[in-house]
Amino acid sequence: MHKAEEALAPTIDEMVHNAQQLAHEIYNLTQEEAESLGVTLKRDMQKANQVLNQQSKELGDWLSFDLALVEDRFIEMIALAADKSWLDFRAFENEDHQASLYHSGEVCNAGSFSCTHCDAILRLSSTAQIPPCATCAGEEFYRVSS
Repeated sequence: MHKAEEALAPTIDEMVHNAQQLAHEIYNLTQEEAESLGVTLKRDMQKANQVLNQQSKELGDWLSFDLALVEDRFIEMIALAADKSWLDFRAFENEDHQASLYHSGEVCNAGSFSCTHCDAILRLSSTAQIPPCATCAGEEFYRVSS
């Protein structure tokens, strides 16, 4: 399989030739300018290859190092986002809980309410002021479904 991939992969000469043609067509370079670009590309790739070989490193090692750095940074960013999302969700839950508390003296629509102190149910049949709990005189309630 690996040998088949190598056989089908374009050679450096083919890639440089394709780059020359694209530069000629897209950037309106003259044929001479495109050929000069190709020579420069090949020279730079050969120099990069020499440097990597001199350092006893393969291109794959070099790229995998960069990839490892990118992966580490990506994981850090996801962790931070997840932590922030979790904290935001917890803050929202707390705000939601605080917002869902009703206090005696407040005016609210009809419905059923449970005392936070003794769980006694208070039913309002129309919009009215919430009285203190008849059972324990508690003053905080949350809405319950009937």
